[in-house]
Amino acid sequence: MDKKAKKILFSTYWKNGWIDSKDRLLSDGDFEYAKSQGLMFDPISISHDDCIDTIAKVVKTISRAQIAKGFLSSLTTRRLDLRSSLSSYSIAKNIPEHKYTPVISGTSYSDGKPTSHSYTCGAGPEHTLLN
Repeated sequence: MDKKAKKILFSTYWKNGWIDSKDRLLSDGDFEYAKSQGLMFDPISISHDDCIDTIAKVVKTISRAQIAKGFLSSLTTRRLDLRSSLSSYSIAKNIPEHKYTPVISGTSYSDGKPTSHSYTCGAGPEHTLLN
């Protein structure tokens, strides 16, 4: 992994905790360099439903043998970036296909009055990984 690109990635998003998007500093040159090394990419927007559909399609193209090989390789090479393949695959395999069902997950207040809500998918307890 390119050390300069890795430094750009981490200094953009992490400093003793996640850096808020309004506080991120990244020059066009640094972004292009990290992107050329495969560590950063142009932002995209995808709907919840398209994301769930894409995950369901992609996970079907990956074999357990490929995941096992990646995880075992992470142990012998000490490449921690390969280690996440196991958990990512497991989560992707267990996400049920469903449609977005918005529920309020938080509320912002000003002077004791609600000013805005944030939402999450509340498809129901049948859509959790713990069942």
